[in-house]
Amino acid sequence: MKSAAAVAALACQAVLPLIAANSSLALPMSYEGSTTAGVELDHIWSSAWFSHAVQRQLGVGISAQLIPGSSDHGSSHQGHQGHQNHGKSGLNATESFLLLDSTHLLKRWNMNRAQSNLWLFAGVGTYQSWDKERVNATRIAARPGLQFDIENTRLRFEAKGQLFLAEGVERSMLSATTGVGLTPPRYQGVQPWLELQVRAMPGVIDEVEIIPKLRLLHRKVVLDVGYSSLGAVTGGITTTF
Repeated sequence: MKSAAAVAALACQAVLPLIAANSSLALPMSYEGSTTAGVELDHIWSSAWFSHAVQRQLGVGISAQLIPGSSDHGSSHQGHQGHQNHGKSGLNATESFLLLDSTHLLKRWNMNRAQSNLWLFAGVGTYQSWDKERVNATRIAARPGLQFDIENTRLRFEAKGQLFLAEGVERSMLSATTGVGLTPPRYQGVQPWLELQVRAMPGVIDEVEIIPKLRLLHRKVVLDVGYSSLGAVTGGITTTF
C-alpha cells in the first residue's frame, strides 16, 4: 500500500504542471439533458451505471456493482484471504450493491489551457451477498465518494475514492490515474491515450494493482482496455448521448 501511495504522489507531482501548460479539454463532458451510461468488466469488481444530467451540476441515475466471491462456501463476514488468493477477491460469498445515485459537481476551475473538477458521489440502495444462488443477506446500503480530475487535450490526472457501506460491511475502491494522448485531439475521430492506474480495494483484496491501459477517446464514447499486475484483463466503455 505504501508503494502505491508513493507512485500516485509522484504521478500527481509530475503531471499537474504539464497539464496546466497545455491547452483545452480532453474528455467528453456531460451537459444538461444528456445521459451517460457505462460498463466496467473486471476480474475482481465489475459495475454498470447510467446517469442523467438534470442540471449542469447535478446528475441522477442507477448503478450496479458486482464483487464475485472466491469460493462457493462460507459467508462474506469471514474476512478475506489476501495474498493466498493472488488476483482474486478474498470474499467467500459474492456481493452486490444496487444503488440510486446522484453526482454533484462541487467545483469547476476553468483555466486558460486546462480544466479541473471536484465531484461528490452519493448513493443509497441495497446490498446482497449470496452463495450458490442462495441469498445470505440483504441490507440497506450507502455509497459516498469524491473525485478530483484535471485535464487538457493531451494530459490528464484523476484521483477517485468510493466507500460502499452496509450493516457490518465496508468495501472501498481507491484509484489514481494519469494519462497522455498519443495524437492531437480528433473531435470527429478517435484519439488514442496511454494511461497508468494504481488501484486499491481494501476489504476485498490486500494487493494493490498497477494497470497500464489503452484508452480510445471519441467525442461521445470512451473505450479502454488494460492488463492488471494481478494477471487479468480489465476493460470498460462509456457513452454520452
